[in-house]
Amino acid sequence: MATISDVSKRAGVSRSTVSRVVAGNGYVSSEKRRAIELAIAELGYRPNAMAQALRSNRSNVIGAVMVDIGTPYFANIVYGVQRSIRPAGKSLMVSSGYADQDQEARAIIELVDRSCDGLVLYLERPMRADAVEILRKARIPVVSIGHDHCPLSGGKVLLDNFEGARAAMRYLLEQGHRKIVYLSGDLGIGDAIDRLNGVEAGLAEFGLSLDDIEISSGLFHENFGYAAGRNLLKRRRDFTAVFAGADVIAAGLYMALGEAGLSVPDDVSVIGFDDGYHAQFMAPPLTTIRQKPDRLGDLAAEHLLTLLADPETGPLQSLVQTQLVVRSSVAVHPPEVEVV
Repeated sequence: MATISDVSKRAGVSRSTVSRVVAGNGYVSSEKRRAIELAIAELGYRPNAMAQALRSNRSNVIGAVMVDIGTPYFANIVYGVQRSIRPAGKSLMVSSGYADQDQEARAIIELVDRSCDGLVLYLERPMRADAVEILRKARIPVVSIGHDHCPLSGGKVLLDNFEGARAAMRYLLEQGHRKIVYLSGDLGIGDAIDRLNGVEAGLAEFGLSLDDIEISSGLFHENFGYAAGRNLLKRRRDFTAVFAGADVIAAGLYMALGEAGLSVPDDVSVIGFDDGYHAQFMAPPLTTIRQKPDRLGDLAAEHLLTLLADPETGPLQSLVQTQLVVRSSVAVHPPEVEVV
């Protein structure tokens, strides 16, 4: 492997001159700079990142803890973070917390131990006290996405779950539906809590309450949508619409309805939340609430870079809006005819 000494010999300059070019610090004549760049290209020289980190006290690595990087939603957030930090010369190290306090604490501590310059956190549980103290002593900036479970956050990026869920419920009600089922995510998780509050607000606009609909909660997963749909159909068939608290829940519900010989939207209307990559390819295409997880990552990374440049900046906060996307999974329900 080529060394900085090899480059200096090939270019005919001192090691310190090569170091200035590699680090981007100090004046080097254009003639010497060209010679050094040519020597680097010919020899395939790569700077020692660890040595540079020791000299600058910066690793140029950003750490991120997501709920589960194995899912498309959180993978898209990671994509947004990486897209924003790359132009700043930063690399990314990612870990999952699995909505478990101990796993989240372990992920945070591991990233601190690996000398990350700052952290982007998407946590679902209050941060464990020892992890808070380790993070405090590390004195690195932190930006939280979603509900803020880190008392040291200098930046926050929030998704407008409340307005998105209110828009979804309002749309079903505007289409004439009253016998509605809401399949929520885990009601111990911040996003699910906010969406339930939005559902309640949407119902209130029509003089209704949560008592006027059926609510079932579980994981944000296809398996919950499928199991909840099957269980629902065993108990009742009089519902006309389902609001699935995530598109993946809607996908599982579609399967349960199909197995029961029911069609969407002729028999049951379905609306989702997320507008994931598969929503428009479902049969029929899913009406849903669009959010942009990569935008959450973009903004979190931008806030973190700002805090790295100026630690006194803040607190920083951004709110990412949602949007109703109407496709063909919701039908108009005719008014109920009262029997006199």
